[in-house]
Amino acid sequence: MFISEEWLVFEKEVLKQRPLFTGTVEECRTAYQATSDNLALQYPKPSEYDVNEQWETTDSGIRLLICTPTKASKIIKLPVAVFAHGGGHIAGGVGPEKSSFDDRMCRYVAQNAQIIVIQVDFRLGPEHPTPTQVEDCTSAFKWCHSNASKFRGDPDRFISFGSSLGGGVAFAVTLKLIDEGLGSLVKGIVTMCPAAMHPFNVPEEYNGMYKAYDETWTGAPMQDGESMVVFYSRLITAKPIVQSDADQIHLDHNGGTKHLDNPYIFPCLHPGLRNLPPTYISVCGLDPVRDDGTVLKYNLDNFGIRNKFDRYDGMPHYFWVFPNLKDSALFHENVVHGVKWVLAV
Repeated sequence: MFISEEWLVFEKEVLKQRPLFTGTVEECRTAYQATSDNLALQYPKPSEYDVNEQWETTDSGIRLLICTPTKASKIIKLPVAVFAHGGGHIAGGVGPEKSSFDDRMCRYVAQNAQIIVIQVDFRLGPEHPTPTQVEDCTSAFKWCHSNASKFRGDPDRFISFGSSLGGGVAFAVTLKLIDEGLGSLVKGIVTMCPAAMHPFNVPEEYNGMYKAYDETWTGAPMQDGESMVVFYSRLITAKPIVQSDADQIHLDHNGGTKHLDNPYIFPCLHPGLRNLPPTYISVCGLDPVRDDGTVLKYNLDNFGIRNKFDRYDGMPHYFWVFPNLKDSALFHENVVHGVKWVLAV
């Protein structure tokens, strides 16, 4: 398990511990919120970005935070990114109070890529079991596209945007729209460390490239393989579980392989990957879901789909939320480049 020297120094001198998000649903939510609140003190205030914000609610009751760059001409339509946040589908949310780091990313991208970024406040599990999150985000994407004129959005330049499990949702939304005959609505996909395949259900053809869970099963910072499996189990049940029992309990609550085979929950399994639009993917080398992105890129390459791929070796899941790290600034810049690239090809 390779850990970058920059992270090790940061962990020792700044964090004073190795962070890991795991535990019961409430423990995860408490830790997530505490991290968000602490990091908010280190970020620019939301008002310091050259971004205007407005709230909208879709016909089905999903709240949206729309971030529009203020320096863009008022007479032109702007591209739009519909964003699904991280948090394992059980934590986080929309806006600086719920997830300062995802909100920061969205405002940064809106300001620097001159794109409207719409954060989707989808319902969380386990109160709303999977695939509720995919359904909410698909519904929100359609509403945003149909109502683009309300916020100066260009209906011909919509992208699906997301991070972590929200990154998997960005793929799932696109695939659902393609399956519904609406694939033309999506110009491209931009994802950060997408979670898109369950480690208990990896097709044989990917075995040689799907190694990250084994490499990070225990001891990796932020999110290790074992805790990621627990996160997946939380999407099904709020019942407390023991990590060592995660395998069996996850399968029990999924009723066998019902959800493990769902290509909208785990889009690496979708048979229609050949139909995806141009895609940007970034992955972290020290991340259990690293090779979800590797498998997606493998398919994009095989099908001749234009794609751009960045990998941050030795860095853990969501490392970019820490502004002290040099690679955090690079990560944000590269996401902006990825957005611009997807819109340009």
